[in-house]
Amino acid sequence: MLAASGTSGNNFGDAICDLTIFVGEVANVLPSKNLILRDKEIRKDMPNLTQPQERSTHLPRSRAFASFLRFVCSCQLLFVLALFAPRKCLADTTIRIPMKADHWLSDGNATFTADDNAPDGVLEISKGPVDVKDLIFDNGTIEFDMYMPDHGILGMRLRAQNRENAEALYFRPQKDCNASSDCMQYMPLEHGAFEWDLFPEYQTSAPIRTLSWNHFRVVVLGRTMLVYVDRSSQPTLRVDHMEGGALSGGLTFGGPAKYANLVITPGKPSSARAQVTPERRDGFLRHWQISMASVLPSIHDAKLDAPMGVQPPYASMPSDGKDWKTVTAETKGLVNFSHEVGSARDGSVISLAWAKATLDSDKPQWKTVQIGWVREIWVYVNGTLVFAGRNIDGLPAAKTADERISLMNGTFRLPLKRGKNEISIALDDNLPGNTQHYGWGMELKLTDTSGLSLHPKP
Repeated sequence: MLAASGTSGNNFGDAICDLTIFVGEVANVLPSKNLILRDKEIRKDMPNLTQPQERSTHLPRSRAFASFLRFVCSCQLLFVLALFAPRKCLADTTIRIPMKADHWLSDGNATFTADDNAPDGVLEISKGPVDVKDLIFDNGTIEFDMYMPDHGILGMRLRAQNRENAEALYFRPQKDCNASSDCMQYMPLEHGAFEWDLFPEYQTSAPIRTLSWNHFRVVVLGRTMLVYVDRSSQPTLRVDHMEGGALSGGLTFGGPAKYANLVITPGKPSSARAQVTPERRDGFLRHWQISMASVLPSIHDAKLDAPMGVQPPYASMPSDGKDWKTVTAETKGLVNFSHEVGSARDGSVISLAWAKATLDSDKPQWKTVQIGWVREIWVYVNGTLVFAGRNIDGLPAAKTADERISLMNGTFRLPLKRGKNEISIALDDNLPGNTQHYGWGMELKLTDTSGLSLHPKP
């Protein structure tokens, strides 16, 4: 769907849309002369059917009037619709977005120029975001040409709710994007946190040319996104499950870059036949309770030359009550703290939150656990610390997998007693030296679940 944002000025146009749809539906059910004649001919060809009384080939006055009314209404309403109807009446129409100032919202960071190869003009963004004006996008196809610089992090945001919440498709232009695994990436932006470090599976090399024009086609259906480069028949990037919180919102482009020939086709695109159901990975702990965030004290680490969080004792975990909520892990077993509790706006503030789950064991035993996380983590089993680690971007404390979340981040042995066992995890969002926070979260997988029962609720 493509729609103008709701404003009081569109109320009259909305009413016209509703009236047009209503009258059109009524007119469509009125019988026409063709239907009457066709009914007579069919029955003549099929003598076994009961023959009705001979019907006149001339319409009765009431039906003639209905036919005339349908014709008049169609003409008048099409004329009025063209004058007053807002964009959302054109939901099935391909729409070209002019690269002109009155179609965009900028903060002095955009210029609009003419170009012989771009009939709608060219938008040049010096830096930061620029929004398409009065537009809501949910499903469909977004096509555009982009002059790719040779530096920066830039691209588009879709289904944007505001500057802090959107789905993001972005580029890291490099000398040889075909050989760079992080040239094109997807991430959700939630509560102002760039969650690139939580979704390493959604990045790829791409046949993108820097200091040149490139064509992109972005196909969105439900939670699926396919990105095609330079009219290729195969997607360069496939996102099977976008993790953002909204299914519709605004459209934003970022610089430094130039954009032209922006065309939007709302609706379900034929190239995406069905919503992909992500595969559930066995062995993950998926049912958790998460606490509200609190500020974690820090201490300067001389070896890392950076502030590190002070280990939170088990006794400091909040007691049961309103400070906890029940959550289910996302697609790949990820418990996304960015989504559930957010982060402080000040990048120097370290936020701490707890997660807990319950395991039932049929006997005392040890189980091997793979754990992925970003930032600083402490794992307690029945109140005893069994694992701690750091995975902090830009520091020697970073783990494998490009400083992102991965089950290769760590492995440890889980000591279980017979009966119920409480797994409690303290996680912070420490990111020294940054003005804002990235994503933070964790995933925990048991390599063997025999003899265990996972409680849906801790």
